[in-house]
Amino acid sequence: MKTKLLVISMCLFFGMALNTANAQNRAYQGWSYGTYWAPVYCDGQLVDYLEGGVLRIHWVYKYHPKKVFWEIDQLKGEVTSSMEPFETFKIRETDKTYLEDGWICECKYNLIGNMGSHYIGVIYLTYTYFPPDDEHPEGHYEWVLTGIGKTVCH
Repeated sequence: MKTKLLVISMCLFFGMALNTANAQNRAYQGWSYGTYWAPVYCDGQLVDYLEGGVLRIHWVYKYHPKKVFWEIDQLKGEVTSSMEPFETFKIRETDKTYLEDGWICECKYNLIGNMGSHYIGVIYLTYTYFPPDDEHPEGHYEWVLTGIGKTVCH
């Protein structure tokens, strides 16, 4: 979870750093690698949790001053379930991150398992600030699951 958060955050902030206050309407793209994390839901119930693996990520972002920033990440790779029977999934996911009263990410996934499981769905994450505590004395931000969209499970 933290690695995907770090990859998405790095892409977002790296992209913003490349622009100046008077930048023109431009799109930027690139490739990166990372690991995966995602809860998997069927009918609102958690059925699996995927974490680790190896992903190839193609990112595209667009920024224009005084307009909405957005980024689209296409993730492809493979990861093994963290719950028994430890099924291995091929991942195809498209994440759309945008700034609208805070950072929001819509993750549309297609997970095909080597033991016959197949999950298609959407989850929504919001980049949320948490105040200082013992573990994070200066406070911290974290992607938090804020919604589960339509899911299809086989």
